[in-house]
Amino acid sequence: MPLLLLDVNILLAAHRREHVLHAQARQVVDVAAADGFALCAHTRNGFLRLATHPVMRDPTPIGIALDTVQGWLERPATRRLVEDDPKVWEAFDRLCRTHAAQANAVYDLHLAALAIAHRCILVSDDRGFDRIGEVRWKPPEAVLA
Repeated sequence: MPLLLLDVNILLAAHRREHVLHAQARQVVDVAAADGFALCAHTRNGFLRLATHPVMRDPTPIGIALDTVQGWLERPATRRLVEDDPKVWEAFDRLCRTHAAQANAVYDLHLAALAIAHRCILVSDDRGFDRIGEVRWKPPEAVLA
């Protein structure tokens, strides 16, 4: 199976016990991606931003959030960061033009471009990725099936 690129919504749900998708996301992170998965700056930093945000009931202290990310990075098959390169830019440019990207859609299209260029399967609870035909994406329940 290709490497999984986990969206921030999966990482956060796996980390936060009160999240409605906690059990399912935890299985994705700890069973389906037990050996490792891909991270990108968006998902790593997004996880840290949201996990420590005061809007959360009992925000995660930054040290614990950083240790959580470090634990993911130490898995043997984890790709530390899938990064921008010319292939990502080409896919991102094409997706933005094709989908007339605006506002928050730009972020999602960049994440999709990273998955396309690095041949990852994007795992997200955001069903909006269905509209991006060329990205291989799965909701968490499909990864576990």
